[in-house]
Amino acid sequence: MRGRIPIFLATLVAAGLTPAAAVASTGSQGTGSWPPEPASYGVSKPVDVSVTMDDGVMISAEVVYPTDPATGARAAGRFPVLLTQNPYGGYPTTSGDYFVERGYIYVASDVRGTGTSGGRVSWFGQRQGQDGAELVNWAAHSLSGSDGKVGLDGCSYLGVDQWFTADAVGRNSALKAIAPFCTDSNFYDDLTADGGIPTPFVAGIGKAEPRGPQDDPATDPQSVTIAQEADGGPRSYDNAYWQSLDVQRLIPQIVANGIPALTEAGWKDLFPGGNLGDYVAAQNAYFHRPLTAPVTAGEPVTGRYQAIVGPWTHGENVNGAVLESIRLEWFDTWLKGEHTGMADTATPLHIFENTASQWVDTAAWPPSSAASAYYLGAGGTLGTVAPTSTGNSTLSWAAASTTNSLTYTSAPLTTGAVLDGPSDLTVYAASTATDAELTATLNVLSPAGAVVKQADGVLLGSQRKLDQAQNWYGAGNVLLQPAHPFTRESQLPVLPGQTTRYDISLLANFTLIPAGDRIQVVLTSQPPANFHLPLAPTPQEQANLAGGTYTISSGPYTVGAGTASVLDLPLASPAQFTASSADWGPSS
Repeated sequence: MRGRIPIFLATLVAAGLTPAAAVASTGSQGTGSWPPEPASYGVSKPVDVSVTMDDGVMISAEVVYPTDPATGARAAGRFPVLLTQNPYGGYPTTSGDYFVERGYIYVASDVRGTGTSGGRVSWFGQRQGQDGAELVNWAAHSLSGSDGKVGLDGCSYLGVDQWFTADAVGRNSALKAIAPFCTDSNFYDDLTADGGIPTPFVAGIGKAEPRGPQDDPATDPQSVTIAQEADGGPRSYDNAYWQSLDVQRLIPQIVANGIPALTEAGWKDLFPGGNLGDYVAAQNAYFHRPLTAPVTAGEPVTGRYQAIVGPWTHGENVNGAVLESIRLEWFDTWLKGEHTGMADTATPLHIFENTASQWVDTAAWPPSSAASAYYLGAGGTLGTVAPTSTGNSTLSWAAASTTNSLTYTSAPLTTGAVLDGPSDLTVYAASTATDAELTATLNVLSPAGAVVKQADGVLLGSQRKLDQAQNWYGAGNVLLQPAHPFTRESQLPVLPGQTTRYDISLLANFTLIPAGDRIQVVLTSQPPANFHLPLAPTPQEQANLAGGTYTISSGPYTVGAGTASVLDLPLASPAQFTASSADWGPSS
């Protein structure tokens, strides 16, 4: 089993997404002030164990220990334990060798219902969290060689389940720190549906999980989720089930349990910048602020909750030299009590500024409240002056169409600007069908004509209702991140022929746009080939969308009224951002 490589969540999405290599990187470790320990130990052969849960289910695991390099025997003394929980079989303890060589015991378990573990598989949730809590207790108090302190490690699914364990352990537990890498913040909004339209994500994961001896993939709890998403059942909406899996809602209890968290994601991830919601929620929970409100400049932050967002795809560089040493520093801080200085930072958000190719340390997210409005105009223009006359363009929906599009492009920027957060595209449109599907892609065009995608988003018209309490606004009350309930109850009928407002949430980014570049938004009726996730509309959604033609309005506009479609962007001055003195990972 030691030869098996951990499978990242990205490999399992149904539309053929392929794994990103865990590319090894070079360079000094992240914070720059603490040298990582050298490898002082060898790694034992794996020891297979079984741990009985409170309901009698047996969870299988593999343990590797530090050894004396000279003799190969288990090293004397007691060591902290790192635990990873894996649904893909094969016990990926090889990813823990780096830590074992530096004085940790590493445990990899098969998630309930997968591999050789008993029970039935579910899509995360309370039971998996309880299993994790019991494994933590076992690792602290029953595992030979343990010093009683436990941390959680892992990327993708192996990262996400850390949140559920940290929620379930309670206060004063043996769990001292977690490092959920390659994760998102809100399953429904981020991965299992997009703009109110289901994706094949959970179904893809289900196909790749090796099922345990007591599981039946046709009837297990996870299959209920897959079936209901596909046929438009209750779990195709953001109901109580999905809200119970919303990591942001778990974080207040995790903070109350006293468990620090270091998260990581990529700007090219399955859900770009997916850990930013976790960072915001953790900082707000710690200081008793509204959970999902932006963290604004000047608000207090803590180094107990840190996030890294790099220029990477899903899982890329996680087991490279820099990110391994950063995780070692994190675990040494909380499990070994070493004075690394990592927890003392006043800037716990570490984000890569694309194009500028530099790391920036900050506290606020978004970093600036600055915002700009670009209006969709006649002839494909995108301008900062609101249109005074009406202009209309049309799109048509077809089940197999990916080429039907409208493109709006700005004049060259006279000064550089930094796109530093999420964006909103407000579209006024009339549909001939009883629903609408609108997808937007935000690009930057260089003077040489190179087109670089920055963000995208989609919205099902019948799910256009805004949650005013959750919206994010920039300076001048500019809407930057529209929030939609996506429930069955929040659905609003699309009346054929009636011009209606639709607010499409575009994913966050952090990119320098140099002077001379142009901003472009492409509006389509179907997601383009480079959309960040495949979509799988339910049969009823497809029937309501079929044959629809959309008339897009570009004016006129007056404050608080009108029908001008507008792109709202967070654009800050480049001078606001300076390069970090630390290396938080490779620049590509």
